Amino acid sequence: MEVKLDSKYDIVIIGGGPVGIYTSIKLAESGFRVLVVEEDEQIGKPRFCTGLISKEAFDKFYLPQEAIENKFNSACIFSPAGAELCLKSKTLIYVADRTIFDQSLYRRAKEKGVEFLLNCYCSAFKINDNYVTETVAFDGKEASIKSDAVILATGIKYNLHKSIGLIPPASFLDCSQVQASGEFNGEIEIFIGNSIAPHSFAWVVPLKEKKLRIGLSTHKNSALFLKSFLKSLIEKGRIVEEDFDIIRRPIPLGVISKSYGNRMLVVGDAAGQVKPTTGGGIYFGLLCADLAAGTIIEAFKSKDFSEDFLRRYEVRWKKKIEFDLTMGLYFRKFVAYSSDEQIERLIRFCAQEQIQKLIEKYADFNHHGIFIRELIKRPIFWKNLYQMLTSK
Repeated sequence: MEVKLDSKYDIVIIGGGPVGIYTSIKLAESGFRVLVVEEDEQIGKPRFCTGLISKEAFDKFYLPQEAIENKFNSACIFSPAGAELCLKSKTLIYVADRTIFDQSLYRRAKEKGVEFLLNCYCSAFKINDNYVTETVAFDGKEASIKSDAVILATGIKYNLHKSIGLIPPASFLDCSQVQASGEFNGEIEIFIGNSIAPHSFAWVVPLKEKKLRIGLSTHKNSALFLKSFLKSLIEKGRIVEEDFDIIRRPIPLGVISKSYGNRMLVVGDAAGQVKPTTGGGIYFGLLCADLAAGTIIEAFKSKDFSEDFLRRYEVRWKKKIEFDLTMGLYFRKFVAYSSDEQIERLIRFCAQEQIQKLIEKYADFNHHGIFIRELIKRPIFWKNLYQMLTSK
């Protein structure tokens, strides 16, 4: 389908990641003319994502099954001294090939009539009384596009936010990841410890055909710590030594100042709608994409694209996930500033039968705040927390 820049679109979505594309599908299904502007030359590349997505998300959002590389129902957490805590999941957890995942959504969007401008950079947009003007550069030239509304789904790129006065997330995780070859036990493995991944954790996710996705997050120098972690796995004979291609990117911790404005909404990583505990953004992003699409549809029906009207989008998504974001951020800060000895005590605490039963009952892969809320209600938590913080 040929993109006609001299015509007006109902909605322009800036960013062709899964959240932006999913939003475009929901709007196109309601009969709107939608254009997605993506600065990369190909959808789904370059790829950086561990790809852990729950079965619930696949079912809820009708996600592409062909992208699934492996399935899990458990994960093992290893303390700095090697203590092991194994957790069962109430729902299956899939690991997806994000290139296949994104490109499948792209094909679905095209079938629905969504138009795409790839290898196209949006340098600015201006909100007028009756329309939005987006300035884009592609094929070595600059052009203007008009739309009734614009949705920012730019991922971790915040230049457009700053140009219109939106404040980006306050802090970020520095994440690095590789794909390696080796033998693992078939479970997701999480490694905690300040010598491995200061203030955060490392992960090993088995794929298929003896392939593994290995990465870690820190507040800085993630690539350096990942090289050290890979070296330790090589020395233990767990992975094959090779010339690893380390991919690095930041992950937002915290939401932006405001996710709406006149004729504008912000969704996904671009809004900071990311789990602070794990850094995963797919589930929250798609959940908020549904809400964004619904709000835009209401705006067209009411012929009201004002900031006051579109504010309902932020009210709705905060009602859905703000508690999880807040609890997750507190929990991450607590673990981040714990010593290795305190982390050991935390792992032993979680291994207690009473806490294991609590985990089995309330742990939710998509909504971590539920378990944290139930945990802090228990006197045993506060007793052990006091001991953990005061013991030498």
